[in-house]
Amino acid sequence: MPIVTYAEAGASAEPALLLKYAAPDLPDPLARQVLDPIPAIAAKELRIRWLPIPLEPAGNDPSVEIPVPDDAALRRIAGKVSGASERMDKVESAAAGHLLDEAEKECRSYRFTEATRPFLAEIFLRRGILRVREGKASDAGPLFLRVRALSPGFSPDPALFPPQVLSVWEAIMSRPVPEAELLIESLPSGAEIFVEGERRGITPARLRTKNIAPVRIHVSHPGYRDAETTGQWLPGDTEILRFSLPGDRVARLGELLAGAAQGKGGGAGPLVEELSAASGTSRIAILMLEKEARGEGLRARLYVGRPASLDPALLGETSFPEGKRGAEISGKWVADTLAADGWPRADPPEKPWYYSYWFWGFVLSAAGLAAALGGGGGGSSGASSGTVAVTF
Repeated sequence: MPIVTYAEAGASAEPALLLKYAAPDLPDPLARQVLDPIPAIAAKELRIRWLPIPLEPAGNDPSVEIPVPDDAALRRIAGKVSGASERMDKVESAAAGHLLDEAEKECRSYRFTEATRPFLAEIFLRRGILRVREGKASDAGPLFLRVRALSPGFSPDPALFPPQVLSVWEAIMSRPVPEAELLIESLPSGAEIFVEGERRGITPARLRTKNIAPVRIHVSHPGYRDAETTGQWLPGDTEILRFSLPGDRVARLGELLAGAAQGKGGGAGPLVEELSAASGTSRIAILMLEKEARGEGLRARLYVGRPASLDPALLGETSFPEGKRGAEISGKWVADTLAADGWPRADPPEKPWYYSYWFWGFVLSAAGLAAALGGGGGGSSGASSGTVAVTF
């Protein structure tokens, strides 16, 4: 479980990268409770500023908004549907079909709303009528089913529709209303699928949705970056959604270092070099967190990157308790260990001016001078008495 952090320090601080990795068997809340505070704790001890981890671009962009149709768009759609109706009255089936295709395409380019649903129902109804005219009643049935899904209260008026259309409509009344069917695939497969935040299965999987509105689909696979997309589908739609998941470089790095610790080879050096080049700094620290093998508590290993694509060097290991206290201990340990490896220490905080040696030297000198002057003014008549007051 890679965790990305960003902490700021002073302007003169040196840029550095902290990569934090928690073993897969560590619960995420427990790992974050310890790992999240560490960058800020270490930054107080070191003259550095943590850089954000350079991320690879995601394959799907969930930020694209589906626009809501304005009045001008609705007028254009209405004009095309009306034009198709006129062509059908003139038995110009090809021209009518072309206008219906254009009207549907424009409807789909906008968010499905109560304003566009009647147009979509009308488009599928007229397409079904065209299929009946062509003698393709079996093709008209699915189109009429989509009309029922979009406009549940609609029923063709026998005074307005021919018997052939009424016959097909009667035949589909006993059939279930269709849903949109999606085939979700990912590379690699085995990713968890979430629809509007609800877990719905593992890729590859077929999912159905009744929502006639934008739907957010998210896939997640250990060791890879999550991917997400937002789309909208009409009843009866089918689509294949393919997600190519980019590898999570921090997770991959953690796996390589964990394998090296168990004597299963290394190979992390080139990946660290890649992250170093992308972030623009040669100072890279890798903190790995896992459960303590014996008893309760946690164990951490700290690595630093080395030049020339060499594998990261292990600086040390330590154990500490869970929770806030563990974060404080581990953060201080990270700072001390990195400082011992040559990372710059933070400058000690400046003391207030009244703590300086020159100030107290001046005060004591002034007090001595005042005492001497007071003693001289008493003559030889005996001991003098006086008080020296110093006001700050």
